[in-house]
Amino acid sequence: MESVAERNRFFLGTEVVGYFEDQLPSCPGLYRYMPFRGPGHLRLVQALASTGPQRCYYIVEGEPHYFIVERVSSLHVLQVSA
Repeated sequence: MESVAERNRFFLGTEVVGYFEDQLPSCPGLYRYMPFRGPGHLRLVQALASTGPQRCYYIVEGEPHYFIVERVSSLHVLQVSA
């Protein structure tokens, strides 16, 4: 059985960023997440600061589902636009 961290993890490019604690993004809003320590989260934060919104994705049944991270609105909360 997969853990929440495995099932709800999300990526920027090929690097894992973290996982969503409650639900996966399906519409614009605020989503709680837990970052993984590593280059993926650092890359997301740096890219948001330097170039703005970033296209990330999570995988459900082998298929990627894309969403746009607008910003980190507060500690461990992402603002997602789509």
